[in-house]
Amino acid sequence: MNPEKVMEGVPTSPQYRARILYMEDDNMAALLFRRRLEHEGYAVDVAVDGEMGLAMCAEVDYDLIALDYNMPKLDGISVLRELNQREEMPPVVIITAQNDTATAVEAMRLGAYDYLVKGTNAAYLLLLPGVIERALEKRRLELDQQSTIEALHTQNRNLALLNRVAQSLTSTLDVDEIALTLVKSISEFTDTEGSSVWLWDPTHLDFLHCVAIYPQRESAELAEMALSPGEGIAGWVAQHGESVVLDDANADPRHSRLGDRKLQYPIRSLMAVPLRARDKIIGVLELVNNRHGRYSPNDQVLAETLASSAAIAIENARLFSNLRERTEELQVRNEELDAFAHTVAHDLKTPLALVMGFGEMLRDSYDLLQPQEIEMYLSHIIDNSTRMNHIIEALLLLAGVRGMQAVTVDAVDMGDIVQEVLNRLDFTLKQANAIVTLPVEWPEVMGYGPWVEEVWYNYILNGVKYGGSPPTLELGYDVLSSKGLVRFWVLDNGSGLTVDPEHLFKPMVRGTNVGGRSGHGLGLSIVKRIVERLQGTVGVESTPGQGSKFYFTLPVAE
Repeated sequence: MNPEKVMEGVPTSPQYRARILYMEDDNMAALLFRRRLEHEGYAVDVAVDGEMGLAMCAEVDYDLIALDYNMPKLDGISVLRELNQREEMPPVVIITAQNDTATAVEAMRLGAYDYLVKGTNAAYLLLLPGVIERALEKRRLELDQQSTIEALHTQNRNLALLNRVAQSLTSTLDVDEIALTLVKSISEFTDTEGSSVWLWDPTHLDFLHCVAIYPQRESAELAEMALSPGEGIAGWVAQHGESVVLDDANADPRHSRLGDRKLQYPIRSLMAVPLRARDKIIGVLELVNNRHGRYSPNDQVLAETLASSAAIAIENARLFSNLRERTEELQVRNEELDAFAHTVAHDLKTPLALVMGFGEMLRDSYDLLQPQEIEMYLSHIIDNSTRMNHIIEALLLLAGVRGMQAVTVDAVDMGDIVQEVLNRLDFTLKQANAIVTLPVEWPEVMGYGPWVEEVWYNYILNGVKYGGSPPTLELGYDVLSSKGLVRFWVLDNGSGLTVDPEHLFKPMVRGTNVGGRSGHGLGLSIVKRIVERLQGTVGVESTPGQGSKFYFTLPVAE
């Protein structure tokens, strides 16, 4: 018989309680079975033999199968044995005209739920709905139990994974490593194609930067991946602090195609959760393309849990990094303070000894000294007191540079600053017969006028002290367009330096000229500190016998 004819007119609407297949070669028995169960709200298909029934089972997932024992080609026990070999077998009820205990036992052994005997008066049809309902209820309970067990296994697996990942997140203080662990783990948890971590710049909340992406694609350059506040789903989540789950990201107006183009990666489903630490949003964890088509509530819980742990780990890593930087800075400062103490003690010792010596001579021998001798002693006392005063002023300036948390950086007129320094050094320049040449005009740079003046003062004064006889100084600049900087310099005609330029600006080093004179101690330390606070650098170029060029850089004026 054609199975399509047998199944013709079979109701398959979802309103029916369950779909049942009855394998029966007796048309009248099949008709009675079908009408009885359709009256109870079931949908019934009929197969006229075992082979047809097995073929229909391969095409349709039936909720229950009823088997006649005596059928051509394959009997009920043979069909049951075949069904028992398959991965999933629905409840099976054996219906037969033979009241055979051995057959019933074998059917139960093979997994049949019940065994009904037809009899001569069709009384079994009255029992049939109850048997079917109990079999289906048992199946529902088994499926619920199986689902519960699977859910428990999944939950235990996720808890174990969460514990493992939490240990990984807290075992490192490297932000990039934490982010990479997060994207790899969440992709494993949620069976997703890709994920990424976006973090606010900790100093300027102007952009979200992509710090990790998984899987890493050759076309995705992390340095180029940045979002402004509110841009894209990640930007929106970072700004509002709320999770977003989308089955179709492209249908959401907040979605940015920029990421798609840069990643060369088509995005379908998407989930983004905030990275929240200590009541502030530090970034976003974003997942794309769940392999099951959409992200479940459980996926969201896992993502938010991991994001919270990762955010705390990232904040701890940043705090540790800041602490380490501060510790290193304090160590450097302590070393500098020790060096400054030795430098100041050395620089103050000689003039102080001279002041004390000439003062004692005036006190003890004043009546025996000639007027010109008294004038010479007083002149030495004044000169050395002035030297000590300059050292103290330098220390006060250094303390000011160290102590000020911020200065007002603005465009400065370098021509006015240089002229003011030359006015301050007018007597020194005339006394040394120094020759100073200047450019016709100066470029505008960003700086803090009083500090820049001290830089020029130290450089020009060193050029006078350690230049030739007489000292010839050339002041100039070079525009470093590619770096947005201007390099200013003082070139002297001295005999050059023998000390390593990298150590020259440290307070403990007093550079030695080829001619044997030493200097460049405390003043250059102050210069370095000032210029670095103004986002610049210092340095020197020197060749023995050809003089020295001391320079510093400052940003071009905006």
